[in-house]
Amino acid sequence: MPEAMVVNPAIEQKPTGELDDYGLLWESIRRLAPGAILLRGPACLGPAQATGTGDLDILVARDFQSVRDFLKKRGFYRVYKPQPYLERYRFQTVESRQPSTIDLYKAERWGLGFRLANGSESPTDAGVAVLLHSVADGKGTAYFERERGGPPWQKGLENKITFGAFERALWKRERLSLLTLGLLLKGIIRPDGPLILRNCLRRIAFRTLQLTRKTGLEVGLIGVDGTGKTCLAESLSRLPAPVRVIYMGPHQYQTRLMRFALRHKVPSLFRQLAYRFELLVRRIHGAFLARRGWVVVYERHPAERMDPLNHSVRNKVKNWIDRLYAWPVDLTFYLTGDYPTLYLRKKEYPATYLQEIDRRYSAVLNYCRISYERIDVTRTNIETVASTVGRRVLEKYQDRVSVDRWPNIFKTFLA
Repeated sequence: MPEAMVVNPAIEQKPTGELDDYGLLWESIRRLAPGAILLRGPACLGPAQATGTGDLDILVARDFQSVRDFLKKRGFYRVYKPQPYLERYRFQTVESRQPSTIDLYKAERWGLGFRLANGSESPTDAGVAVLLHSVADGKGTAYFERERGGPPWQKGLENKITFGAFERALWKRERLSLLTLGLLLKGIIRPDGPLILRNCLRRIAFRTLQLTRKTGLEVGLIGVDGTGKTCLAESLSRLPAPVRVIYMGPHQYQTRLMRFALRHKVPSLFRQLAYRFELLVRRIHGAFLARRGWVVVYERHPAERMDPLNHSVRNKVKNWIDRLYAWPVDLTFYLTGDYPTLYLRKKEYPATYLQEIDRRYSAVLNYCRISYERIDVTRTNIETVASTVGRRVLEKYQDRVSVDRWPNIFKTFLA
C-alpha cells in the first residue's frame, strides 16, 4: 500500500521568510562585488543604466563566486540559460505572481555570442545596451520603445547607430534577425566564434536532457465532488511558474472522433472508445508539456475512472484500456474529508454516495501503486489547502529545473 506522505491538518512546512526587494538585493551584491555594474533592471534602483522594469541584469566581472553563493543562501536556484556568459537565478514563492529573477553576466555579451566590435568588456552606453538587448537578445523592438519612450532614431542614438528607411521598416515589423545582421555589417557588434560554438553545444545538451529526463512536472488531483479540485487547479494556475491545467473529465472535447460520436447516434461501445481516445490525447499533450518544462495540473486524476472493486470481465477490459492513459504522474493530491460536510458544499450527491466513490478512489490509488499526499479539505479552508499544495508543487518543480540538481553528465555542458 502506498504511503501517504502528508496528512492534513498536521502538515509540516518549513518557514519561509519574505524576500527583500530588488533594491536591497542589489545593494548586497554591490557590497560583495564592488565592481559589479547594473546593466538593466527596475528604474527605481537609481543608476543611469537601470532602464528595465523586470528582473536584474548585473555584470560581475570579479568576485563572481561570492555573489553566486550569496544568492543560493537567499533561496535562489540556478536555471538553464543557453548563453555561456551569463547565469540565471530564480526565487519563487506561492504568494508572488512572478518569480524574482537575477541574471549574472560574466561579460558584456548578447544573443548567441555577439560582443562589441571594439572588444570592450565594460558596459556600453545605456541606450546602446538596451538596443542590443532588444535586437540581438530577442526582447523585441516594442521592449526598447517601452523602456526608452520611443524608437532609437528619436532617442539620441542616431549619432551612434544610423537607421535608414529600410532599417526603420524592419524595426516596425520586428525583424530582429535582419536588424542583428545590420548591426554586424555596420561593425557595431561582431560574433565570438568560440562562444557561439559553446552556445550551440549547450542547446544540444539541453534538448538531449529533455528527451531523457522530464524537466517539468505533472500534478494529479483526485477527490469526490465538493473537495475543491476546480478551485485548487485555478489557484495552482497562478503560481509563479509556467502552468497548464488539463481537464480529464467528460467535457471540453477536442478530438474530431469524440465530436463525431456526440453529433451522431453511434453505438455505446464506439462512444466509450472515442472518449478513451480523447483522454489519451489530453494525457499525451500534458506529458509533452511537462517534458518541455511546464507544470501540468490534471483536474481529475488520469486514473480516476478505473474501478478495481468491480471484478467483472467487462470492467477488467475497461480498466486495461484506462491504463493506456493513466500512467503515473509526479505528484498526486488525494482530497477527502467529512462526507456530510462535502455534501453541503454542492448538495448534488448524498453523503453515502460520496463515501462510496471515495472508497473507490482509495482503491484506485492502492491498485495502481500511486504515491499520494492525503489532504482533509474539511478541516481547513481552500486558501490554506492551495498554499500548502502550491508550496509542495514549487518545491518539486525546483528539483526539476534547477541546474545544480541535474545529472553530472549534463552539468559538464550546462553548468
